[in-house]
Amino acid sequence: MESRTKPSPVTRPASDVKGHWRDIVDEANAHGEVVVTNYNRPEVVVVSMERYAKLRKDATARDPLAALRAEFDRELAAFRQPNAGRKLRKLFAASPAEIAKAANAAARRKR
Repeated sequence: MESRTKPSPVTRPASDVKGHWRDIVDEANAHGEVVVTNYNRPEVVVVSMERYAKLRKDATARDPLAALRAEFDRELAAFRQPNAGRKLRKLFAASPAEIAKAANAAARRKR
């Protein structure tokens, strides 16, 4: 059975960065990424532009905040409507009983 383990990343010590930058860039382009270590501990990753673009695209496509941001923008749009200020002042001046009555009416409309 064939192993499906991911190949280990290319690693280079930090001391190679200055003297072998072009080699590191070539390795990043060939392998997608190069892990630069400092005292045998991973410190930074050099990624190819192709890999970087894919990471950005994937992160944007799976942005967990996108739906929340869209919902917030829809809610905020209500404050840009004509008379929004008057409606807010009326809301803040309402008694708890008036707020409960309006909330119950809104809940009935959603059913």
